[in-house]
Amino acid sequence: MKKNKIFMMVVYVLVPVIVAVISLSTLAKFFQDDENFYLNQSQYFQTNNFVSNYMSTLSSYANQLIYNNEVFPITYDGEIQIFYMNEEDSNYYIDSNIQDHYILICYQNKALTNVELTMETNTIEKIKNYIASQENAKKANILAGNIEADSEIILKKALKYYDDFENTYYTIEEKETAYRYYGEESDNDIEESRIPARKYINTTIQDFAIYSSYKEELVYNTDLIVVRELMKNYQNLAGNIHLILPIGIVLLLLMFFYLVIVIGRTKKEGEIDMNDFDKIPYEIIWTVAMFAFAMCAAMINIPKHTDMFVSMLISVYCVAYIICAVLFHTTVKRIKARMLIKSTLLYICVMWFVKICQKIKNVFGIWFDKSTAGMDLVKRLIFAMIGYLVVSIILMAIMQGVGFLLACVLGIYLFSKIAQRIRDFAKVEQHLKGMYEGAHPEDLKAENFTSEFQNSILYINDISNGFENAIQEQLKSERMKAELITNVSHDIKTPLTSIINYVDLLKKEEIKNDKAKEYIGILDNKSQRLKKLTEDLIEASKASSGNVKLKMEKINIVQLMKQAIGEFEDKFKTSNLQIITKFESEEIFIYADNRYMYRIVENIFSNVAKYSMEHSRVYIDIAKKGEKVYIDTKNISKDTLNISEDELMQRFVRGDKSRTMEGSGLGLSISKSLAEIQNGELNIKIDGDLFKVEVCFNLEK
Repeated sequence: MKKNKIFMMVVYVLVPVIVAVISLSTLAKFFQDDENFYLNQSQYFQTNNFVSNYMSTLSSYANQLIYNNEVFPITYDGEIQIFYMNEEDSNYYIDSNIQDHYILICYQNKALTNVELTMETNTIEKIKNYIASQENAKKANILAGNIEADSEIILKKALKYYDDFENTYYTIEEKETAYRYYGEESDNDIEESRIPARKYINTTIQDFAIYSSYKEELVYNTDLIVVRELMKNYQNLAGNIHLILPIGIVLLLLMFFYLVIVIGRTKKEGEIDMNDFDKIPYEIIWTVAMFAFAMCAAMINIPKHTDMFVSMLISVYCVAYIICAVLFHTTVKRIKARMLIKSTLLYICVMWFVKICQKIKNVFGIWFDKSTAGMDLVKRLIFAMIGYLVVSIILMAIMQGVGFLLACVLGIYLFSKIAQRIRDFAKVEQHLKGMYEGAHPEDLKAENFTSEFQNSILYINDISNGFENAIQEQLKSERMKAELITNVSHDIKTPLTSIINYVDLLKKEEIKNDKAKEYIGILDNKSQRLKKLTEDLIEASKASSGNVKLKMEKINIVQLMKQAIGEFEDKFKTSNLQIITKFESEEIFIYADNRYMYRIVENIFSNVAKYSMEHSRVYIDIAKKGEKVYIDTKNISKDTLNISEDELMQRFVRGDKSRTMEGSGLGLSISKSLAEIQNGELNIKIDGDLFKVEVCFNLEK
């Protein structure tokens, strides 16, 4: 959104206009809905509002008589105390609009009146006569809960306000509690013990005698008259408030968001237009603004003439709006420039204090490094703790409370430094753990650690880089081996295919020489074996390098094992092997590639058929343990297994060291690689002549 200064100024002018329209329509609606706005005097005295105000007035006088009578002038009518409220005190009651309103409230031996004290009003009877003798006055008496009133609405509605006269108060009186005896009991030795005690009293309307009169004349507040006369001019706005409010609020929101977006924008992207005024401390601007607001509030004095009031109100409103606009403008710019907090006096003072503390810390740090040069980390920490205790004791002894506060701040700083070194130690330990587990974490950056760890970081990075180089060299060597095997296997495969084809042709010839037939059979056997070895080499190379396209799916491993057992049944019978299976369930699912999973099982069963002791048992178990599926194959080896598990997992290594049996020695290595690329595991265990292959996959639900 582009910044247009003319349009922005128009928006700034429109905002106070819209706010004024909304405010005037709301106030006009308020006065229009006011029950007393259009009532004349006689109508007012027939409203519920009048009854409520009048009864509240009587209740207020009753409270004054009970709780606050000591502040009023007093005379006596026999044993009755009469309290006289002056004109200022009599304005305490709520309905101050009623003219010539007189009252007398009697309670026990007390009475309260707002009649002026004269020789003609110095007794209860004289006050009653004065109230009753008022010309054109209407009486409203409440005697022992009974209403005597000239107003029908008071007779009907006053009863529901009786609860306002319920009060609870207490008096202090001495109360006899015990006797004391001195020596032998006698009348002369008895002493009464008395203590002050509270006596609580509850009042109701029945306890009061109220005599009052009033004239149906109102004394309007002049200010209220001016405001009401002004609001009469805006009754049209009040009638359209259902349109003015939503439209005005939407326009104000749109203008607000527009101003927030364009304020402070310049042609350069990301730059904010900050002037000298925007650099004045924020608290100073707000202090001046609050003083200006106070001056505006002091100027609001409603005069008797509506025109003067309107002129003054417009002036104050314009000044107040300009102040608000300036505050809004500079606040938005400071927020956009990320300078709102930085431009405050508090921030400036805090940063000044921080700089001083930083200088002190640097001086102390240089002294501490020189003093502890050559010490290890533990000794440096002990030295720092002892120094902290000594300094804290000195500070608290000299400065007491302030010293304790400074000691706490110093303790927090020291604790943060110790925590920083503990955190650095944890980082170093985590890095070493990653190296130990075979991970290749990035080099540690010396600038992120304290001085005590700088040499350690250098050594660790050198060791880590050495390990990384060694691992990369090993991986490179493995890749070269895999590529060599693949290339050689492909180079061998072409002439080998020719040899096999020519051997097949020789086998079809009618050769009568038995010796030649024997040689042809040997060539056929050896060429087929060499073909199998070549295929295994290629498969081993692909499996170890992960260059295998997998088709992962949900597989019932029990069904796959049964299928493999059926296909190897003839080979197992040839070696007189008894297969004993134990499946936890008929349906156990894993997530794997069906073809390569069968290849793993095929290699395992092939080893079982080749190397198991004849007339022995082979155990095949499938079980679930937690979220894992374990496939165990156990058999007894025909030859003594004088070889470790790790050696058997290497390529070209067989249990038959004489190599008289067919096989390449790649089966287990291929199976392990195929299991790993499918997120599984294959392990072997040897216990004497017992050979166990364990395959583990995640359970698929």
